[in-house]
Amino acid sequence: MKNLIILLITVISFQFTNAQEFNKTNKYTVANRMDTKQQEYATALFDIVATDDASMKIATLSILDLDLFEDVTITLLTDPNLDNINEIIKVDINYSTCCYHAETHYYMITDTNESISLPYIENEFCENTTTEVQYIFPVQKLGKEAIILKTEVSFTEKHTIKDLKILQSFAWNDDDFNDNESVAYSGIDNN
Repeated sequence: MKNLIILLITVISFQFTNAQEFNKTNKYTVANRMDTKQQEYATALFDIVATDDASMKIATLSILDLDLFEDVTITLLTDPNLDNINEIIKVDINYSTCCYHAETHYYMITDTNESISLPYIENEFCENTTTEVQYIFPVQKLGKEAIILKTEVSFTEKHTIKDLKILQSFAWNDDDFNDNESVAYSGIDNN
C-alpha cells in the first residue's frame, strides 16, 4: 500500500513538473504592417508569419486603436498533446487604457502547417483585478487529456490559482471540435 501511495505521488508530481506554459518565441513574427483609414479611426493590419518563411502566414490581425496600442507579444506552446497539432501560438494585442486591455488570439498549428483559430479572448486588468479568462491545454497544469478548456481563473494576492471556473470545453477529435458548455471545478487553493 505504501508503495502504491509513493507511486501515485510520483506520477502526480511528474505531471505538474512537466506541465508546460507558453514561452516567448522568435519562431513567429509580426509582418506587413499596413496603415489604413476607416471612417475617422486609424487601424493597422498585420500578419503573423513564420520567421524563416514569411510565406507561411498564420493570421492577419488588426490594431483597432493606434492611440492606445502598446505592443504585440507572441508566445508558443510546443507539443500540446492534441492529435495532429504540433504547437499553439498565442498572440496578445495589448492596449493601455485606464486599465490594461489585452486581446488574445490562439492558433493551433497542424502537422501540415495549417492554422486553426480558437475564438479570441478579451481581458481587462485594472488595479484590483483577480480573474482572467484563458484557454488551458492538455499539457498545462490543470489541463485535461484531449480537451481544450476555456476558463476563468481567479488568483490570490500572491498570484497563485485560487479558483477555476470552466466556461466552455472543446473536445479535440483529430481535426474537429466538439463543443460542450459547462461549469466545473472550483475551490483550488495553492497558497
